[in-house]
Amino acid sequence: MATHPAVIATGLKQPLTVAQVPTPPIQQGEVRVRVEWVPSAPLDVFQVDAGLMHYKVSDQVFGFFFHNEKERAQQIYVTAPEHLFARAPTGVPLASAATLPNNFCTAFFTLSEKLGVELPWPRPEGFASKNQDIPIIIWGASSSVGQYAVQILKYWGYTNVIGTASAKHHGKVKSYGANHVFDYRDSAVVHSISEIINAKSTPNSIRVFDCVDSKFGSLLPISMIATQPGSIVAALLPVIISAPSAQNSETPLQLTFDVSKEAAWAPEIETHRVATYTYEANAFLKNNLQPVIMSTLLAQGIIEPNKQQVVEGKALLDRAQKALNIMRSGAVSGEARLEGVDR
Repeated sequence: MATHPAVIATGLKQPLTVAQVPTPPIQQGEVRVRVEWVPSAPLDVFQVDAGLMHYKVSDQVFGFFFHNEKERAQQIYVTAPEHLFARAPTGVPLASAATLPNNFCTAFFTLSEKLGVELPWPRPEGFASKNQDIPIIIWGASSSVGQYAVQILKYWGYTNVIGTASAKHHGKVKSYGANHVFDYRDSAVVHSISEIINAKSTPNSIRVFDCVDSKFGSLLPISMIATQPGSIVAALLPVIISAPSAQNSETPLQLTFDVSKEAAWAPEIETHRVATYTYEANAFLKNNLQPVIMSTLLAQGIIEPNKQQVVEGKALLDRAQKALNIMRSGAVSGEARLEGVDR
């Protein structure tokens, strides 16, 4: 069997390495692409199953894949089902398109499936949800996922979006559609957001999307805000309880996957953990989220890609290790990290 290079993680906190892995034969309904950029975007179709309808050899595509080893992004070739790809719109830089798939899919899936926000596709002309003024908090609105969540809510007409972000990102988050933005590091952030929500004499339930996934940095303050019966909170996984830092490299990494037990939630608060790969359980999203919805919104300029930080390096392994180190350090804020693979 033919082989190709792939970046391999040898163990927790261990250096990455490059190994030759099998290049599997294409099965019915699959596409093989030559990867140019990661975190999530193979861009040139290299080979297709003869029965495919959507793509042809040389098409530029991007996508989010997660089933098995042959779909891992940090390798020269990825082979995956065609519904996990979208055609890259003309005029959109390939590196920009690479920031969408994982982050956009996570935002759309969480809002629609976990928080119950109405996002009909295609959006009907004059669409106005009966809950268009419900408070929707995006905690971490300047994160890669949070930026797409705010833009999605704006396009579907939601008028009471509240974001948290560091002060330097407030202007961007507001331009994407947030009505209010607060600094999550402000000691008064819980009080400030609660004042907005409780401005009505009888506050309704609210929706909260935790894009930060931190017990102390997001879940605990959210639990003090989301106290209205019927409110729904969705948090990305895993939730970080503790992690090494530049100040204390010996702090152990401690994670949890149980959102409900990591805060003292008020009665009648519904909590959800978000694992984006489960979106395929919804047949409509499986067939439309990436190849239709994501691609169309990007092509029409409704969604603006994340700002990118391109990780430089002489070889595939150098770039992958450098990107991992940056991610571990937490040094990048409000940007997506990209590595060139087949450069």
